[in-house]
Amino acid sequence: MTTLKTISHDRKGFALPEFLAYASISRAVRPYRRARRFALGLVIPDWNYKTSYLKAALAIVNPDSEYRFDDQAKIFDGSRSDDTHGSIMDMLLNDQSIILFRPSEAVPSDLRLGLDAIIELSTPDTRRVQGVVYWAYGIQVPEAQARALVRTDWQRLKLAMARGRPISRVLSVIEKMAQAETPEQKPDRDPEALSHIRLEDMQGYGEAKAWGLDLACDLTDWRAGTLSWDDVDRGVLLSGPPGVGKTIFARALAISCGVKLIIGSYAKWQAKGYLNDFLKAMQRSFQEAKQSAPAILFIDEIDAFGSREDATGSNASYDIKAINGLLEQLDGIEGREGVIVVAASNHPEMVDPAIIRSGRLDRHVRIPLPNLHARAAIFRLHLRESMAEQDYRVFAELSEGASGADIQRTVRNARRRARRLRRAITFDDVRCHLPISVRIPPEALRVNAVHEIGHAVVGSILGMPLVGVELTTNVLATAGNQSVGKAIFERQPWVRRNKDHYLDIIAMTLAGMAAEEVLLGSHDDGSSGGRGSDLYDATRTVIAIERSHGMGRGLASFGDLSDQPINEISHMDPALLARVDATLQEQFRRTKSIVEEHRAVCESLVDLLVDQLKLSGQEVLDALDEDRDASPRALGSG
Repeated sequence: MTTLKTISHDRKGFALPEFLAYASISRAVRPYRRARRFALGLVIPDWNYKTSYLKAALAIVNPDSEYRFDDQAKIFDGSRSDDTHGSIMDMLLNDQSIILFRPSEAVPSDLRLGLDAIIELSTPDTRRVQGVVYWAYGIQVPEAQARALVRTDWQRLKLAMARGRPISRVLSVIEKMAQAETPEQKPDRDPEALSHIRLEDMQGYGEAKAWGLDLACDLTDWRAGTLSWDDVDRGVLLSGPPGVGKTIFARALAISCGVKLIIGSYAKWQAKGYLNDFLKAMQRSFQEAKQSAPAILFIDEIDAFGSREDATGSNASYDIKAINGLLEQLDGIEGREGVIVVAASNHPEMVDPAIIRSGRLDRHVRIPLPNLHARAAIFRLHLRESMAEQDYRVFAELSEGASGADIQRTVRNARRRARRLRRAITFDDVRCHLPISVRIPPEALRVNAVHEIGHAVVGSILGMPLVGVELTTNVLATAGNQSVGKAIFERQPWVRRNKDHYLDIIAMTLAGMAAEEVLLGSHDDGSSGGRGSDLYDATRTVIAIERSHGMGRGLASFGDLSDQPINEISHMDPALLARVDATLQEQFRRTKSIVEEHRAVCESLVDLLVDQLKLSGQEVLDALDEDRDASPRALGSG
């Protein structure tokens, strides 16, 4: 075996792409250099460059010859005839052999038995490019030129180096081409930072990252034949607020797993035309995933399918058939090895229950907004490590509540400003595009604490499992309505949802207002307003009791009214709002009495929350246990 130092600089048929491929392969097979016999499978990062990797592999096994030895290095293409498969089986009988596989290729079990190892090659980064160019051509490459080389297609690079053109001229031409690209031609995203990022290098994904890394390990074991496909997760639902990076997560997951990524969505499939065209387009995506196995099929915004239970109006038949078609495709991959379906949703509660049942998308993983540490890491990624570490920390502190997409947009705007000024991006470029962060004054912070402790205490008294309660210390001056605190309760999927259950939900929802009334003398407008406010949500729940669930004055159900304006609903039943208001008033009185009964512990918890900004559910329960007068109320009682 050889190292990069011993291969000839003027090896026939070699240009910079081949030297880059050679460096990647040489590094990967280093543990086998001293072995007289070996058979290795190499998964190359880009199938378009397979010819360059093949030349490099031949140079590895035949360092002293410039002739092609087809019996020692080959490309495996599962879509070709069995002749290729047979010739590779024969090649494994040689002393040394290398087989190249595409990223999405499943290694046949009989070939796997004949290989000492299957190694995934990494994409050359700027550091490797600089080292290879210096070794091959004796030139120190600045980082800007190295980044341009990383982004350059290898076929274009070979054309630029044709007819013995000096490498210094080639580098200059490539850098000018990169600089000359218009904003329409040149994306603001850094291909090196985003297109090739691995899940291992991502921050802020919590449980989703842990699941993805476990999946990558499972796929490695499955490829090696040590794990049954029955033991591999085949479907997951990712949920989270818009902009948290669900699509970027899917791309990084595919790279870490070494599999092909196929992307589909309701909108993409529906764009094909009528229902029949929609179903065919969806079927093609699933079929492509099966043919490319192992592969990940990413279905974006799966909540757009809706639920068959909520399908109403003239489009109901279309929606139901679309969901049935999706279920049929999900069932069709159950027995097909190598296909993982990853679906994303901003509103998981809107997904048809059949889609997430066992055997389909039976795992649900939530992706939260990035915390302080994760925001700093995201700024570092998009700024390509061009600033000091303390700068990323400052940006993170000033962007509380921002999603990954928000941060990317901020950096994109900062780069645009720097381009207009014809200079490199600076701290001030980023700072001026960050929203102004305003610290919440102490008196307002205490009001927020009273409100959230009201939710936490009343919910806990009514038997709802409290996860925790927390406050936000800063808000963005340029943004609209923002969350300044939250009480988080664990969802109970098997709780009996009768009328008492819904009355408890209404009481807990009104508890923030009630705590303000009891502890502060009155409530402000923070609990009222449109969709998402406490009073709006409580009103909607009462309407559902009256008009959907048959738990009010009558049994008639008008289906799901969640998207219908309240004034339209009241036109259908003029007496409805009076009944709704009566229920709200009754539950508000009930909630205030609970807060009054536990006033002392509420005030103590408010002080603690203002001081610590975050309390666990157990801390709240412990405080209630210490309050000797605390006694749970009968569910739904007035």
